Amino acid sequence: MAALTVVLYLSSVYIPLFGFFLSFFCPLPVLFLVIRWDLRTSILAAGAATLLVAFTGLIPALICISYTLIGIFLGYAIKRKYSFFEVIGFGSLVSLLSKIALIGLTFLFTGMNPISENLQIMEEAFQRTSQMFGGYGEENFQQIITLIHFALPAILVVASILDTTINFFLGSWVGRKIGIPFPQYPAFQSWKFPVSVFWMFILSWVFVLFGGETLYGRIGLNLQIVTQSLFIVQGVAIVYFFLNRYIQSRGVKIVILLFVVFQPILSTILSWLGVLDTWFDFRKIGSPK
Repeated sequence: MAALTVVLYLSSVYIPLFGFFLSFFCPLPVLFLVIRWDLRTSILAAGAATLLVAFTGLIPALICISYTLIGIFLGYAIKRKYSFFEVIGFGSLVSLLSKIALIGLTFLFTGMNPISENLQIMEEAFQRTSQMFGGYGEENFQQIITLIHFALPAILVVASILDTTINFFLGSWVGRKIGIPFPQYPAFQSWKFPVSVFWMFILSWVFVLFGGETLYGRIGLNLQIVTQSLFIVQGVAIVYFFLNRYIQSRGVKIVILLFVVFQPILSTILSWLGVLDTWFDFRKIGSPK
């Protein structure tokens, strides 16, 4: 399992494009070690994998630690029979803390801020491309870079929830193949977030409207991004509910949902659909008597 972790991690680094998808499998070997054996065994395997990866460099070793931590804590939560939402919440918190620690340790050992470095590389690449087209789109790109700087906490939170959820479902899929049960989770078409998320969404708008560029405004912006992302998921669940009534092919439904999510105007409509669903419950309206 330690060797498999190393192979998956190095493949995710050195295989173009497809490697990005392999990165979501990296936490799984230690995850299953926790479930089938114990915490000590998985920690030893994670340590062995990290030492092997360390031969390629310090930063890859730190990233490998981050992946294995997510796997260890997800496996522990599943073994203790936590509910689906508890596993996702617990794992997302660990994922977020590991990302923050990774940034801190990278800065401590190398003196470089990896986020600032990547943003600078993006900015330089775009400027060169923009100059080829006479400066087209440069102002919009600068606004995006500024937004990323302000919304970095929200981006880390959303990324942590996303990678934890993907790891869980991938683990559940592998678990079914090898006979390891995972917590039951509600059908996606019935997903609905509690009313507290709605009130956080309202609070974020209040902070953004009255906070301006102050600390409260930045808190509001980050809170708005997190809650709006959750409501996009709820909006997708509503659309999936109605697609199930008219389309049988899962592939067609996924293509339609991906098209809707990646269209800015449609994704905005999805988020507001999720917000309104908090009170109107569209799926109940669309259900037969």
